[in-house]
Amino acid sequence: MSITASCTPSTSRSSTRDGSEKAPSSRAKASGRWSRRLPTSVGHHVEDLPQIASDIARQFARLSRSLARADASGALPAQGVLQPPFGNLELSDWVRAMHLWREHGAAFIRDQPARACPACGQTDHRFLFYSFDSYPYVDCLGCGTWYVPLVVDDQLFERYYAACPEAREIVERLAGQRLDESKAQADRTRMSVYFSEIEPIVPAGRRDLLDVGCGVGHSLEVAESRGWRAYGIDSSESLIRAGRARGLTVVHPDERLDRDEFGLISLWETLEHLNDPFTVLSGVVPRLHDDGLVSITVPNAFAIEARIMRQDLAWINGGAIGTVHINLFHKSSLERLLSRVGLEIVGVDGEFGFNARELASYFLGGHRGAWDYARGVRVEPKLSEETICFLNWVGPAWSILARQLLVTPIIKVLAAKRRDAIALASIRAKYARARRDEMIAELDRVYPPE
Repeated sequence: MSITASCTPSTSRSSTRDGSEKAPSSRAKASGRWSRRLPTSVGHHVEDLPQIASDIARQFARLSRSLARADASGALPAQGVLQPPFGNLELSDWVRAMHLWREHGAAFIRDQPARACPACGQTDHRFLFYSFDSYPYVDCLGCGTWYVPLVVDDQLFERYYAACPEAREIVERLAGQRLDESKAQADRTRMSVYFSEIEPIVPAGRRDLLDVGCGVGHSLEVAESRGWRAYGIDSSESLIRAGRARGLTVVHPDERLDRDEFGLISLWETLEHLNDPFTVLSGVVPRLHDDGLVSITVPNAFAIEARIMRQDLAWINGGAIGTVHINLFHKSSLERLLSRVGLEIVGVDGEFGFNARELASYFLGGHRGAWDYARGVRVEPKLSEETICFLNWVGPAWSILARQLLVTPIIKVLAAKRRDAIALASIRAKYARARRDEMIAELDRVYPPE
């Protein structure tokens, strides 16, 4: 196998965000396919672990030999700038927003009322750290959710904007940038993937979507293009106006929808922004058809980056430009939350691989994560060509492993109302088979059998 060819980044969905790859195991080479015994959840097929570990060790030895023999000129150059946490915010705006928040806004946090765990409702917790934007994060002793134990609401930011009008100008500028077509297309592509995964499971005749926290409405556009009837809810008046201007059905939570039941209710990257997810879910679950589904994506408290970088991680922040990630769930804590509103998880998966370049550079002292972003330092991954070549080779397979272990930056959960056990088992089996087959096909595509 050519080392140069192996260093070509993959464009696959399961690849890491920096496009890394990995070679197949010896078991795959022998069979011509990746093992059909990919577990559907962590803990299955424990008896396979010694063989899997042996396969990995042999492949890393093979990889090391190939790298040692390779001409370094075939490796990819050490390039690429690590971006600020919000891809739709210019770096200059981001730096200015952080400066203004620290000078005028952070002091307001300590005056906010306390709140309980957003997943289980308990109040016992242990302190973890302060995020780079000065929010305290704690670990719930009842369920392990990481969260900000204070209410972070519109009133907090209105007081801040009154003290610092320039901050409001940055937020309004950001809202306009979210409508930029080049940024919108990435959202639509991602939403299309969600629908392609869900549509085979949603019962026929149930193509009615309610997207809670729909933002500018990209999910609604994708749904309608695929033949769904789409409705959205959002609390932002400016985003509601923007959606309606494009012909979308978007309402405020206090307004009434003209439809009572939906086959799919989505909360895609919504729950992490809410002070009281339980109340929001309690309000929308009654609108779910008895055989409908709820689809949720959230940042993952068990993500590799979160556990290693903690307060240095850019996406762990309470918000300098509005409420951001005040709740960090994981599978078990989501189970606790969903069970409180009568839902049961029928499928779970990870999304995005870990950012291998960023983590490697962080370990080697190449940057200080979010603290550098806040100072406006354009962080270069200070890695050798050989190291980047290695990361580009091993990344996609590691990303699929991260999906299996549910340690990816985002987790995706599919839930249904508690009902007939046989019906729920059928949904679980269908979702697990589709997930397994997609992973195997991806591995075969990125690393063709030899």
